[in-house]
Amino acid sequence: MLKKLVVSLGTMLLAFGMFFGSEAFAATYVGTGFWATEDGKWDYTFSTTSSERNVELSIYNVYRVNYNNGVKKYQDDLTAASVRLCNASTGNCTAYKKFSPGGVATFTNMIPGQYRVDIIDGYPSYYFEGYVDVFRY
Repeated sequence: MLKKLVVSLGTMLLAFGMFFGSEAFAATYVGTGFWATEDGKWDYTFSTTSSERNVELSIYNVYRVNYNNGVKKYQDDLTAASVRLCNASTGNCTAYKKFSPGGVATFTNMIPGQYRVDIIDGYPSYYFEGYVDVFRY
C-alpha cells in the first residue's frame, strides 16, 4: 500500500515537472543561415520581441578554409569563433562572445528590435564557414 502511494506521488511529481519544466525552457526557433567570416556581410538577421528578449545562437558544420589554397578542414574547436549582435536601428553592438565548445552563445535581456549577427574567427590565414541556428526565449 505504501509502495503504491510512493509510486503514485512520484509519477505525479514527474508529470508536474515535465508540464511546467517544458514551459520554462520553451524557445522559438527563428531560423537557420549559412555564414562565412571575413566576407563583409552580416551572418544572419533576426528580431527580438518584448516577450522573447533572450537569444541563443548555435553554430554547426563549421569548416576552416585556407585563404591560400581553398582547402577546407572540419573545425571541431568552436571556441575559436566569436559572435556579436548589432542593432539594425541604432548600430549599437554587444561585445563579442566566444562560442562554447559545443558551439553555443547566449545573449540575454536584449532590447526588442532587429539584430544582425556578426561571427568572427581568430585565425589570420583562414576564414570559417558554417551554419547558425537562432532561437529566442
